[in-house]
Amino acid sequence: MKRFSAKHYFQLIAFLIILSTVPVIITGALSYWQSSKAIVEYSNDEKKQNIYQIQTNVEQVLQYIDLSTTYFVRSTHTQQILNTNLNATTFTDFHQLRRDLNHLQTLETGIEDIVFVNLNHNWLVNNDGLVTVTRSMQEDINKNYLQLPGKSNWIMGEADRISLPNATKRSCSHYITLVKKLPLLTSDPYGLISVFVPACELTEIMAQSNDSESFLILDERNQPIAHSNTSYTGEDGYIPQALYQEIDRSVEEGQFEYDLNGTSYKITYHTSSYNDWTYLSFVKLSDLHMRSSSIGWITVWIVGILLLISICFAFIGSKVLYKPVKKLKQAIEENSSTVSGNEFDLIETHINKLLSQNNRLEQRVQNQVTQLKQLFMIRLMQGKVGDSELDFKVKSLHYNQNWTWITIFSLKLDAIDQDKFNKSDQDLILFAINNLIEDLIDPSERFTPVVINDVQSTIIITESDNEANYTHYINQKVELIQQKVYELFHLTVSIGISKRYEALNQAPQAFKESNEALKYRLKMGDSSIIFYENLNRKYSSVAPYPSAIKNKMFDAIKLSNKEEAINELNRFFDYIDRNDIHHQQLEVILSRFLYELFELKELLGADIENLESTDMITHYQDFHSLQEIQSWLLNDIISPLIESVEARDDSKNKRISDKMIRFIQDHFNQDLSLDMIAAELHYNPNYLSSIFQKETGYSFSEYLLRYRLNKAKEWLTTTDMSVKNIAEQLQYNNSQNFIRSFRKLEGITPGKYRSQYKSKQA
Repeated sequence: MKRFSAKHYFQLIAFLIILSTVPVIITGALSYWQSSKAIVEYSNDEKKQNIYQIQTNVEQVLQYIDLSTTYFVRSTHTQQILNTNLNATTFTDFHQLRRDLNHLQTLETGIEDIVFVNLNHNWLVNNDGLVTVTRSMQEDINKNYLQLPGKSNWIMGEADRISLPNATKRSCSHYITLVKKLPLLTSDPYGLISVFVPACELTEIMAQSNDSESFLILDERNQPIAHSNTSYTGEDGYIPQALYQEIDRSVEEGQFEYDLNGTSYKITYHTSSYNDWTYLSFVKLSDLHMRSSSIGWITVWIVGILLLISICFAFIGSKVLYKPVKKLKQAIEENSSTVSGNEFDLIETHINKLLSQNNRLEQRVQNQVTQLKQLFMIRLMQGKVGDSELDFKVKSLHYNQNWTWITIFSLKLDAIDQDKFNKSDQDLILFAINNLIEDLIDPSERFTPVVINDVQSTIIITESDNEANYTHYINQKVELIQQKVYELFHLTVSIGISKRYEALNQAPQAFKESNEALKYRLKMGDSSIIFYENLNRKYSSVAPYPSAIKNKMFDAIKLSNKEEAINELNRFFDYIDRNDIHHQQLEVILSRFLYELFELKELLGADIENLESTDMITHYQDFHSLQEIQSWLLNDIISPLIESVEARDDSKNKRISDKMIRFIQDHFNQDLSLDMIAAELHYNPNYLSSIFQKETGYSFSEYLLRYRLNKAKEWLTTTDMSVKNIAEQLQYNNSQNFIRSFRKLEGITPGKYRSQYKSKQA
């Protein structure tokens, strides 16, 4: 076993080493990462400050030039000269103007030349002196400068492409030119002043930065204006156009990384609101990372030292921690014959064995306690627990003994969805609801829920003395139960609630009351919440049995009048619903009505499947509402009964109408009447009239008239009998009455009818 002990000892050492070193390594890595991140962020901020400083220096020079030039052109002397024709006679004015222009060209501004033009008097003044403006020069100035938008513009261009005549352009290949149209306050300028600043001056301003950074200035069209330290971004200092596309002109500043000539750069840019120029700073990422390398080495040394300390701690700590394990293993081996591969498996097996035995014991005791509680509740509600036993059981079963009132909820299922549950599943559903109530209501607020026959009952404990709080609490619990039952089982339940009692020995009475309340759900419908206290139990005003409605309904059934029977059935149930009928009287009324309906069925000799015997009279008790009972009566009993009576009556009426037709055919040439036929067939004349009308669609007199006229047409076409003789044979008082009747039905007289027939035969 020493081999196994050493194995777990080294496992413990390895675990402690990992436990102690991993946090150190993670902490060191995070520290290095955070410090490097902080350095990079500091460097980024530093670059933003640098580029802002470069922008400030450049724009300070440009703004100084702009302001100085504006001040110059607004001076009184300049305004006078602008309206003067300079020539040899105005030497003093020319000399003063040259002196003022030279004052603008200081070392700080870097101005190389200033061109002052007057197109009205066709003269131009700059460092080279006074020049007369020719027509071609005037056209170039108009085209290239006076057409520019605004009064003042900064222009970037190559020295060779500057179109102002006589301008000095010797010190740099590119110039930044400030052009102001004169006069400033007129919409029709006729002069201008142009200040030429070599782009090299801006490069010298930016050259004051360190060697580990390069700056670039772009105009609003992404054209380079000045570039410092070009060797930093490559041997030729070339900047590709693709880089400029990375600049987001919609924001004032930003940063991004870009690979240039195989080297990664951190590029910071800032767009000026003064002239829409963009200032860029280029810094190699390798230069940024060099700053964090020293911190990395310090972190490695610190982490290494901590790792050594952690390893030493792991060796010492594992030896101390392993001692209890070793002692526990030895103790188990001395008192058990269990053989295991290693001490941890041995300890685990032994502990699992003890836990399993303990769980089985607890489960056995718990099952017995649950069964005892349920049995006690059933006996208590059935009134089989004495007062002496009651207190002992409540204490021994650890029920809550502090309450103000006790109330019993009794729950019954409403209609069961036949697509999801069978009727045989009712007991299982009730037990599932019983378990649900155990979870919904805290044990301190109830006794053990039980199922007795087809009812689930629970004794609820309340501690409220206030009537309103008690009612609110009870309603809250009942609605919660109905809601959860519907969510889980998609079933509705009705709940009867007893009165509240102080003593637990009154539970049998409360149980009876809750069940009594449930009987009223027949009238109240599904999802009923019925308080026993709210029921009418005095029975002082007993509604009489609606015999008149019943008799009218039975008469309608006998006459096969389904519409009338339905109306009377609706009146019957409206009567039940309208009157405050308690459930016992309701059962009596429904039982009596069904029994009398059964007698009517027997009297009529009808065969109704759902009412074959008196045992089926109590079938209405299986329904959960008056609407269901009414629907069952109409669809399963009354409608089939009416159909049976109607089928029987149809056959009988057909026989009677056939007899009447034969009698008419045999006695049409006699003085025939409905009373004569009624006497012959032994029926009431009105009854025979209604049957004959229903079967043939004609009244008796109409049918007799049509039959006699058909006989007249037969005699007119087959015999030589006179019209008068035919009228006498058909029992007409005179031939004129016969002729009028014939013409009314056929549209012609009997004589013409005979003539037309003979002409067709010929």
